[in-house]
Amino acid sequence: MSDFLFDTPYWFLGLLVVVAVGLWLSGNARQERRSKAAALAVLLLAVALALVSFAVDTDKEKVTKRTRQLVEAVEKKDKATLTSLLHPRASMVWMTKPDIVERAATAVDDFHLQNFHIGSLDVEQPNANEIEANISVSAHVETSGFASDAPSTWLLVWERTDRGWLLRDIKPKKLPGIDLETIVGRAKR
Repeated sequence: MSDFLFDTPYWFLGLLVVVAVGLWLSGNARQERRSKAAALAVLLLAVALALVSFAVDTDKEKVTKRTRQLVEAVEKKDKATLTSLLHPRASMVWMTKPDIVERAATAVDDFHLQNFHIGSLDVEQPNANEIEANISVSAHVETSGFASDAPSTWLLVWERTDRGWLLRDIKPKKLPGIDLETIVGRAKR
């Protein structure tokens, strides 16, 4: 319910406006003040919902923003931002937080990654303290004779902490032209 209040779908806001216009036209044609007042109330409800949706970020919206920050930090090799976004117990394959931060910057150079672009980003909240972000990121990648702009897909598990939402688990789902063993081997260097 809070998602609906703080992230009201555009179609619902549009429906409220259509209902308000219909009530106004009907009340105006019949000279009924109650219908015109109802139209004004429905229109004010739509405006209030739109303002609340704009002003308040839901947990899912916060995680979406943080996920975008993460992708940008990796592309820019920004270790400070990466460190601030990662949970103290962050993990990826066998790596821990310090390994992830250290290797994120060098992986961009090792794989010649450039031109990052988020293709899709879907977030689900299985419980109050955890949000899963399924993300598809494409970047131009070059590895030993292979070049591609195909998207990679990842499952990012964010956990609610006293410092906000922090990334706890990074799970690669699909990496084009690169098997997981290659990544693990290069990460161990």
